Amino acid sequence: MRLLTTTIFTLSLVATLFSTVSGQGFSISPSRIFFSGNPGETVNQTVQFANTSGKPLSFITRIQDWERDSLGTKVYYDSNTMPLSNAKWITLSSNNVTVQPGENKQVIVSLNIPADPAKVKKLTNSMLFFTQVKEQEPEQKTAAKIGLNVLMEVGIQVYYVPRGLNAGELEFLSFDDRGTADQGKNKSRRLALKIRNRGNLNKDAFIRFELTNKETGEEIKIKPQVIAMLPDATQLIIVDLPTDLKGTFLAVALLDAGSSYDLKVAEKEIIYRP
Repeated sequence: MRLLTTTIFTLSLVATLFSTVSGQGFSISPSRIFFSGNPGETVNQTVQFANTSGKPLSFITRIQDWERDSLGTKVYYDSNTMPLSNAKWITLSSNNVTVQPGENKQVIVSLNIPADPAKVKKLTNSMLFFTQVKEQEPEQKTAAKIGLNVLMEVGIQVYYVPRGLNAGELEFLSFDDRGTADQGKNKSRRLALKIRNRGNLNKDAFIRFELTNKETGEEIKIKPQVIAMLPDATQLIIVDLPTDLKGTFLAVALLDAGSSYDLKVAEKEIIYRP
């Protein structure tokens, strides 16, 4: 594997990062909240609800801790159980929200930053859930069945970012050929990229791939991927390719975390035989 660093160009992340979560007839924004402030301060931000449906929409709230596993998938835990949780710092102006048809409504999210500077040296996070519910119809209610039907759930990532954290860089750790992967009825040739976030901030990045047959010049299209990484995290990116590839190929991965960071390039030559 050959790893390179360059500042020749960067790819825009704007098209791949979204700040509003939408469902049928409603939207909630933003999808991520970043708080900053000094120890002992209380800072506020607003979550916006818009109901474009013809019925009232009701939501209840809860907060959980979370992290990403080695493949980047979110894993959830009970509130206030993870070392870098900020769940107990959060309060809401309302824990039950009803938005009437055509109405826009706001919920204020407050973060009470601990006064002890030692407790706020690192980035912390939690997940604020708004769960859409519907009251059961009167004819459905019995003495044994009274409750709520869950329709949709939206999670908003909540971060506290202390001032002066080291941004660091994303970097490739490895670029490996994993051979043939058997996924039941589907088989594929598999590549694996390992990426590390060396900084103290969470980062979004866009990975574009190029695969070229060195014998024929043919370029094989590979779908780009978007990743999000927490501080000091390592993530594995899996790339599945067709099994009928034959010849000597040059695989190139371009890692773009935005204009504030250098573009990273990883190259690997692979020989595929029948």
